[in-house]
Amino acid sequence: MTILRAELLLVLITVIWGGTFALLKVAVVDISPLMLVWYRFALAAIVSLALWPMALWRTSRQTLVRGVVLGLLYGPGFVLQTMGLQSSSASTSAFITGTLVVFTPFAYWMIAGRRIRPLHLASVVAVVIGLWLFTAPEIHGLPLGDVMTLLAAMQWAIYIVVLDRWTSPGGGSTTKDDHHALVQLQFVVTAALAGIGSVVFESGGAPTIWSSALLWTILYCGLLASVFATWVQTRFQHFTHPVRAGVIYAMEPIAAAVVAVLLLQESWNLRNLAGAAVILAAVVIPDVVLSRRTMSDDHTMTTP
Repeated sequence: MTILRAELLLVLITVIWGGTFALLKVAVVDISPLMLVWYRFALAAIVSLALWPMALWRTSRQTLVRGVVLGLLYGPGFVLQTMGLQSSSASTSAFITGTLVVFTPFAYWMIAGRRIRPLHLASVVAVVIGLWLFTAPEIHGLPLGDVMTLLAAMQWAIYIVVLDRWTSPGGGSTTKDDHHALVQLQFVVTAALAGIGSVVFESGGAPTIWSSALLWTILYCGLLASVFATWVQTRFQHFTHPVRAGVIYAMEPIAAAVVAVLLLQESWNLRNLAGAAVILAAVVIPDVVLSRRTMSDDHTMTTP
């Protein structure tokens, strides 16, 4: 697996995640946020256990512990983001979620204790500018929904770095069974957190109004945006730099807007186009620069 192929897969799951914004924003009208998260990840857990039934038995105790820890970093983010959508606009939620790219370098420095490439830091700054241009977030202080989404972004930044360390060569959880077990445990922990939270905080709340739209939302989010996307992230993210992965994931608002254009016939203005161009440049240019440096180094080594 080359770095380019791995990063293209990360772009693919970012597009899939982008498709969840509009679906979730509509769905929380008919179902409580915690119940929605529970249905999504209970389905994901059942499907992943059916796909890889022996993974948990064949993996190590260390990987089992790591899977629970990753679930505690992974799951609350979805709970907080989904709850935040009740009081945040889709564009504001997308912008705040995209700010995980700001927190990832600091999480990488604190957890891995390694220097961050200046090129990566420059791309982080460019992405933040592009996100602001693209999403045009509303300026209205920090209501509870925005705070929840910000906490989710901070948690996911830590999650990205920890996932990289534990799935990279030498990290101790590198076999297929390890990766499958990590995916399964993240879903089980997330579903458990949402289920317990719903019982404690949503007892007596509004009942679920079932519809074909809600069913399709749960299927899309549970199968594509959870099982497939989390498997890809767990299996292939370690091929690239964690800060670089955060930059790629920051393309999620663009993906969400493209889905809205295709399905809802929404249109972009010049500000949207400018923001998208800045974000895409921040994602593409580092690869071009680094590939040229590699080619130059190879040429120098082979020149007599």
